[in-house]
Amino acid sequence: MAFEHRGFQVTAHAMADELDVQWICHALIERTDGDTNKGAPEGVELSIPRAKIDPLMAISALEHKARTAIDDWHEAGRA
Repeated sequence: MAFEHRGFQVTAHAMADELDVQWICHALIERTDGDTNKGAPEGVELSIPRAKIDPLMAISALEHKARTAIDDWHEAGRA
């Protein structure tokens, strides 16, 4: 799953861990203008028990955390 938010490209994915008990979710956040000197928020990682949530809900939670990280980064005046 990929989306853009406030000048950043977010690429998110989730997969089961080695024991098949948790969703391991990662979101990579990159600037859409490609200027790495201006910085970007750090990527987001989540581990969610598979018994509690399906993969679509895990990705949705990850996307929400990524959007919040970008919004917080902008509000801190780093943009």
